[in-house]
Amino acid sequence: MSLIEKYLTVEKEEIFEVKIQRSLFIGIIKPLEANPSDILKEVKEKYKNATHYCYAYRKVTGEEYFSDGGEPTGTAGIPILNALREKDLYNIIGVVVRYFGGIKLGVRGLIDAYHFTMEKTIEKAKIVEKMVTVSYRIKATYKDFPNIKRELIKNFSCEIGENFGEDVVLEVKVPISLKEEFIKYISKRGVEIEKYRE
Repeated sequence: MSLIEKYLTVEKEEIFEVKIQRSLFIGIIKPLEANPSDILKEVKEKYKNATHYCYAYRKVTGEEYFSDGGEPTGTAGIPILNALREKDLYNIIGVVVRYFGGIKLGVRGLIDAYHFTMEKTIEKAKIVEKMVTVSYRIKATYKDFPNIKRELIKNFSCEIGENFGEDVVLEVKVPISLKEEFIKYISKRGVEIEKYRE
């Protein structure tokens, strides 16, 4: 798999509701910024007593996962995942909650209902492009801080958070495509890297 530098995702959570054959389907899509099981737990707390909680997620690492949430195998999770794939979305989770309305939909009906619900949920969402980044925590003196910050923003298009203490600690998110150049730059400047996270 080639390294992804940019990807599409949704800007924020979006929700879509539809009734199909008396069953209520609620589609939820959101950026995958937490553990998927924590997100699912939140959904279950918000939509209590639903019959099924089906979901799928995709990460920029290439990892994909889906769950049919008690529906027949292949009728819910895969249709949700396919809707995410069709729009080429990453770092995203799609959940469809179903409140059973008393009419069985059959295999084809379930596949269509879950795919349709997620497809319409995605259509409501604002799609945004994001950069894959690598996070560093670096330490700089107060004297060096202004120049380092200016150069990092100019040369590496970094997102920077600042913590002021004895020294200045910078939380820096560097586009993954500039990772090697960033490390060389930091080494030349004699700046200490405290922490690194991909």
